Formats: sequence, structure tokens, C-alpha cells
Amino acid sequence: MVLLILILFGLVLFLFFRLMLFKKQLREFTGQLQDFSPDSNQRLTCFLRDREHLALCSQINRSMDVLQQAVLTAEEAEKDLKYTMSCVSHDIRTPLTGAAGYMQLLERTQDPDKREKYCRIVRQKLEDLETLLEELFLYTRLTGNEFPIEMKKIQLFPVLCDALAGFYPHFQAQNRAPSISFEQENAEIQADPAQLRRVLRNLISNALTHGQGTLFIYQKGNTLSFVNETKTWETVHPKLLFERFYRTDQARQGNHAGLGLSISRELMLKMQGNICAESKDGRLWITLTFAKEKTGV
Repeated sequence: MVLLILILFGLVLFLFFRLMLFKKQLREFTGQLQDFSPDSNQRLTCFLRDREHLALCSQINRSMDVLQQAVLTAEEAEKDLKYTMSCVSHDIRTPLTGAAGYMQLLERTQDPDKREKYCRIVRQKLEDLETLLEELFLYTRLTGNEFPIEMKKIQLFPVLCDALAGFYPHFQAQNRAPSISFEQENAEIQADPAQLRRVLRNLISNALTHGQGTLFIYQKGNTLSFVNETKTWETVHPKLLFERFYRTDQARQGNHAGLGLSISRELMLKMQGNICAESKDGRLWITLTFAKEKTGV
């Protein structure tokens, strides 16, 4: 009987000791959680080595990792939103301010020639604003999952010629001309014809705005490259060209939102293709790579 009492007493002491350890471990967890900050890499530590406490500690640490990542993502999204709003407000305000200024001049003059000139400028400013808003709306749609793409097998050469024809007056005004070299004029690719035209127009417009000299266009296999000298090639960063709102002119001058190449990238990705840029010997190469096989979207 005495032995049984001693055994029971020892068992009670053991259970009491284990209970105290459990309570101490829970207090440790509570204290560590109270000191937890999403900005730190601190994680819970467990001095008890039993499976249940270790599993609880691991699960809490995983939840803390998820929380920390969510906080970082939210902070990046907030920075991104502030940057976007800053760029958008600047780009929209510029033509509006210009239009308002010329409207004031228009109200103050009775000279018919000046009034006609100011009306023309105001109209251009408003057209610039419309272009900006269209770019922003298109980019927003492209970064979502609801933009329709209709892939077809088409010949690349006629689509390129059609896009170039629309810029004929601009080439004439700059006394420039494109030089086209096709490995196969009847080369076929998989693309959405309407969106491909948009991509080509963006690249041609970019070359006319920021380039100089002859615009060389090379086709080889399923790739199409636009090559020309750039006015400020020292400041061109090819890896950043397709980032939204990126401009080589830090003053952000011009009548566009810096979204043309970003839109082109998104469209090429939607068409199962790719676009890349590199700078070589003062020339900027922008290369489109098209899907080789028909793919459903």
C-alpha cells in the first residue's frame, strides 16, 4: 500500500511539474506574440520538445510568415498606388493646364488669326488628354483577366505595311524612311490581328518620337525587330523600357502616359508571345517573338 501511495504521489508530482511547464510555455508564447512586429523576422521559439508544442509553434510561425508577407505586399501596393496616382495626375493635369491657359488667351483676344490658333491648340490638348485616358483605360483592362484575344494564323508583312502606312506623314515630316528586310515575306504567325496592329503602331510611334535616322525592321523566323538610333541612348535602360510610366525624359514631357511599351508587352504576353529590348552601339533593338503554334486563349 505504501508503495502504491508513493507511486501515485510521484505520478502527481510528475503531472504537476508537466502542467507547470505547459503553463510556462504558453506564457512564453503569449509574451513572444505580444512583442511580435510584422517588420521583424522574430519567430516563436519552443523549449518543450514534445510533438504537440512543436507542431503548434511551427503552425504559428507559418501564420506569422503569411501575415508578414501580406503586410509587405500591402505596403508595396500602397507605394505602387501612390506612384501611379502621382504619374496619372501629372499626365492628366499637363494637357488640362495647357488647355486652360490657351482658353484664357482666347477670351482676351479679338484677333481672328490668334483665336483660330488658340482654338487649334486647345483642341490638340484635349485630344492629347483623350489619348492619355484611352491608354490608361486599356492598360487597366490588359492587367485584368477579361481582355479578349482572338488568335489567328496571319501573314506578318501585310499587317506591318498597313501599320507603317498610317505613319507616312510623320516619316515625311522628319525626312526619314523605314528600311524593311524580311527573310520570308509570306511568313505566317499566330496573333490577334487588331492587337498586333496596336503593338506595331506603338513601336513605330516610339521610334519616331525617341529615335533618329533610319528605322530598320528585320524579320527572321518568328521574330520581328525594330532597330534605330536613339536620341538619348546613354539614358535608355532596356530592362526598364516596358515598365509602366517609364520615360527616358525624367521631366515627363510629352502627350503620352509612358504606357505604350507596357501595353505592347501586355498584348504580346496575351498573344502567347514576348517582347524584349537591348541597346547596342547607340542603337535600340526591340524584338517581338510570336507564338509558333496556334494556342487557345
